[in-house]
Amino acid sequence: MPVREQQVSEIWAEVLALPEVDVDANFYDLGGHSLLLIDLVGRLNQKLGIETDIVTVLEHPTVVDFTAHWNSLPATDADR
Repeated sequence: MPVREQQVSEIWAEVLALPEVDVDANFYDLGGHSLLLIDLVGRLNQKLGIETDIVTVLEHPTVVDFTAHWNSLPATDADR
């Protein structure tokens, strides 16, 4: 599993209180809800040094989709 995908997967599992998550599973299908979504976005931003938001996670609701979106963004100082 690529490093970024692993990082995102670990954060999702932590937020959802699961030992691990299937990278193709939808956040809501895994038990996610609006309050956990807010927590997820905060942890993604804090732990990964990125600036994402609720809408982005809703548009990319799997680890694979979210990571692909993240990889498509221009590199920031945090990525270098």
